[in-house]
Amino acid sequence: MGNNSGKPQVNIITISRQYGAGGGELGHILSERLGIPLYNHQILSEMSRGTGIRETILRAADESMNDFQANRLMEFLPAKERSALDADTVFNQKTLYSIQESTIRSLAEKGPCVFVGRLADFALRDRDDVMSVFLYAPREWRIERMMRLEHMSYEETARRLRRIDRERRNYCKYYTGRDWNDCSRYGCMFNSMFMDLETIAGIICRRMKKSM
Repeated sequence: MGNNSGKPQVNIITISRQYGAGGGELGHILSERLGIPLYNHQILSEMSRGTGIRETILRAADESMNDFQANRLMEFLPAKERSALDADTVFNQKTLYSIQESTIRSLAEKGPCVFVGRLADFALRDRDDVMSVFLYAPREWRIERMMRLEHMSYEETARRLRRIDRERRNYCKYYTGRDWNDCSRYGCMFNSMFMDLETIAGIICRRMKKSM
């Protein structure tokens, strides 16, 4: 049953995020505070269970448009498994995305939950009970944060940030035709440099609870 405020009820939260902005951590906080499931890398586990494809294989093409990974995934499979699969259908980029989108929709049907990444906001675009969040922060702040968390050098962290942000941006454009950074795509955008994750989570939780 909806609320009386005129705003749609929120049952599902999707989090898109720049590398190092804290999207994964925000997902964990929301999941714990609201007592609802979190689907981040768990989406790959569900895809693996549904298809029989090893999760390690799926990780190779996760949120990436790397042609080597997408077109030569069969090489990662043992000969027995490789012979049992049709590389042209199972490991096609768009086929993998279709499996992922179907998995996200199936998980959303189970009830309130939080999704991190994997274009979940786009996969659930036909639902009116989704609150889409984008988490971002200045580049240098994200680099320093990830240096502390991952114990990497500045140069290594900066390279990883450029690569992952680029992959996510290209991945979004390829499958949705949308600009990853387009603010009109999201219900809420938060700069995690100026607002800590607990505070952001509190705002989202209040919005979700008010809608019920």
